[in-house]
Amino acid sequence: MTKGSPTPDVDWKIVVRGLKESGTVEARMLVEKEVLEAGGIPLRLRDARRRLFMLTMSASEGRPEIIEAENGLVCLVAVDDLVDVVMERGPTLAEVMRAANGSED
Repeated sequence: MTKGSPTPDVDWKIVVRGLKESGTVEARMLVEKEVLEAGGIPLRLRDARRRLFMLTMSASEGRPEIIEAENGLVCLVAVDDLVDVVMERGPTLAEVMRAANGSED
């Protein structure tokens, strides 16, 4: 199983939801960066096949898994997480910053 950040500052889904509506190239790169950081080091396809059960369990627990395939990177994500990211309205930048700092204001 790959290892992402052991103690993420902010949930990757919150960051992605916050950036998705801007539609800028920079936001797109930040979303990709956030998902890749949450997923950790990509596994080669052969290793992913051997670890499919563990990857599936990790994804179902809320952490995306990244697999390096012949034509690019593949992200294994739970359906609930995908629906959250796509359907839920994103927080404002101020809300994300407050969450990162641990304040409740």
